[in-house]
Amino acid sequence: MQKKSQTTSSKRPRLSVDVANRLRKLIDDRTWVAGQQLPTELKLIEMFGVSRTVIREAISALGAEGLVVPQHGRGVFVAEHLPARPFRFGDSSIGETDHIRQSMELRLGIETEAAALAATRRTDDELLAMKRALDIINQLNSESVGGAAEDFDFHVRIAEAAHNSYLVDFMNFLGTHIIPRVVLRLEFGAERDAFFKELIEHHTAIYDAIEAKDPVAAAKAMRVHLSRGLVVNRAVESSLSIAE
Repeated sequence: MQKKSQTTSSKRPRLSVDVANRLRKLIDDRTWVAGQQLPTELKLIEMFGVSRTVIREAISALGAEGLVVPQHGRGVFVAEHLPARPFRFGDSSIGETDHIRQSMELRLGIETEAAALAATRRTDDELLAMKRALDIINQLNSESVGGAAEDFDFHVRIAEAAHNSYLVDFMNFLGTHIIPRVVLRLEFGAERDAFFKELIEHHTAIYDAIEAKDPVAAAKAMRVHLSRGLVVNRAVESSLSIAE
């Protein structure tokens, strides 16, 4: 009996978060506009197929964000003055395929320039920190092992060497979610090894260009790296969908 209670309790937060995301999307998409009354609690229960508690938790979460306002005796309304939409990364409202594509495109816009700036502005100490991070990720990749945290650390070192605090803060805000590793789901022997060999070559080329203080080569190497990652992960995701 106790085990059942724990299971129910563990599921509730996930349900309420899912419902909150779906409700939020209706507001973000302007399906529900400012000042509009939300459906009654009973209708929301029927709409989402969840309990009254889940609906109330989801509405409470939206209220805390300033998206909805309860009016005593009348119901819940979309706020008249909606707050600016916050930036959300890894939003569960989009699928993994779209997340990978969009995050890699975002990285192309940010990290290509970061690499060029790092090649121009890096110090010897920053280059040393970058080399240490490179050695760690290259060692893992040489064993056909991927490390999201180690890969991310290498890219953060590049951002730090760009001497732009906004770049570093934004990278840290995004976190390791920007390292898509759908490809690691597959066990494909020689092809897997070739993938990691290519990662080593890409990371090393980025480092070499920054070490040589060549911003054009650094930007090109980063673009090649991220563009290839986008293509590979898209292909693997497609093959997984077909297999399913």
